[in-house]
Parts: sequence; C-alpha cells; structure tokens
Amino acid sequence: MKGLGARIQTMVDLYPVVDSIADIGCDHGYTAIALFEAGKAEKLFACDIGKEPLEMAKKNVRFRGLEDKISCRLGNGLEALEKGECKHLLLSGMGGMLMIQILEKRIEEFETILLSPQSDYEKLRRFLYPYMELVEDCYVKEKNKFYRILLAKKRRNSDREKNTLDTGAKVLELKATNSDAERISMNIGGKESEIERTTLDSFEISKVEWEFGWLPLAKKDPVLKELLEDEERHLEEMLLKNPQKVIAEKLERVKEGLGYFG
Repeated sequence: MKGLGARIQTMVDLYPVVDSIADIGCDHGYTAIALFEAGKAEKLFACDIGKEPLEMAKKNVRFRGLEDKISCRLGNGLEALEKGECKHLLLSGMGGMLMIQILEKRIEEFETILLSPQSDYEKLRRFLYPYMELVEDCYVKEKNKFYRILLAKKRRNSDREKNTLDTGAKVLELKATNSDAERISMNIGGKESEIERTTLDSFEISKVEWEFGWLPLAKKDPVLKELLEDEERHLEEMLLKNPQKVIAEKLERVKEGLGYFG
C-alpha cells in the first residue's frame, strides 16, 4: 500500500506472518489493508467503536476488493471478536490505560499483540510484563511527532507468583518471582548516581527502563535519544518558569535516560 506514514509502515514491517490479525480501533482501515497487502495474514478483522470511521473502513476495503479478506466490525474493544476467533492483535491511536482496559480481561487469549500507545507507556509495559514478552520496542518520528511501537508475544511460563502493583488507575496483578526494589549505583551522564531497580524473574528493570523501554535504551535507539533531548530542553525551560517538584523529577528521569547513550 503506497503512501503509508512511518508509524503505520513500521507497524506493518514489525508484525510477523500469522493466520489472522484483529486491528482494534481500526479507524479508516488503512493499517488492516496494509497488513493484508504485505502478506502478514490471510484474514483481517478491522474493528472500531465508531460508526463513521468503520463506514470509511468498509469503503476502503470495498474499493480494493478485499471484502472476503477483511471483516469490518462495529464493537467496543474486544467485544467485536468472539473468544478464540483471532489470536493476534494490533492496537494503536489510543492511550495506554485504554489499551489496558481493553486487554485486561482477555489478554491470555492472544499470542501476539502490537501496540502503539499515545500515553501511559510505563503502566502499559508493567501490565504486559507478566503475560507477554516484549520482543520489539522502538520509536518512530513522523511529522515532528514521536511514536512508540511495542511488539509483544505470549509468555510460555505462567506459573509465577502474583505480586500486586498499583498502576494509578487500578491494582494490577504482577506475576513475578521477586518484586523488591533496591538502590544501586550507575554511571549516568558521566557521574555516579543511585537509581531504583526492580528485580523481576532475575531481570532487573529500573523505573526509567519501564518508562522509556529497556530494549530501545539498550539498543541506543537514535529516535529515542532525539525525543529525550527534546524533552530535556522543554523541561529545563519549564523548570525556569515554574520550579515545581514534578517537573524536576521528570527532568531527572529524562537525564537518566540520556545517560544510557553515553
């Protein structure tokens, strides 16, 4: 499909080849069409809660003669899908907390989930962690706007202890062998700093890694670096005009993130 933006193109490129994919919140259906035309699945479900965008999706599907390949369905979240009908999802263009609300009761049904959240990135990563392994976590810039794209695959070992983690919206169950926080020293921006890390399944994840993603930080994602540099400049300007603690704390996390880039 020609003329795709960087965000949709990256989502299409990252998605593995599977039997079927459900695009939840499909809007005008461009992503579902692009996934089919790229050979990512033989059957697509384009689902949306809005009647008007779904009608536009139907028109776009008909225009390409794909009515027998892409099923357009009206429904709230996963209500448009019957249990077991599709094991691979795509969610984009919505906040992380809405994604959590959509997934929380049925997440264990799905093998693959690709997400492009607009907010609450840390909460979303924490929610996914017990159930799904993040195999891709990257940043894309399109028209001066930054997007996060996460590809998660179902975990096979489900016999973990359950620990409780408050995400701010509700109490989520975090299955982990050890969720105790500890303070460790780390070189951040050329100086020794103490940061908090959480041990989960013998994998230590710091707060900044939950927020910005341990994979893109480890890979030194250049788009993430650009985002952090922009955030640093913006927050420093804000702090001069309005020296609030919350702004200072956010700036500290951004600087900590930049420390991963050396």
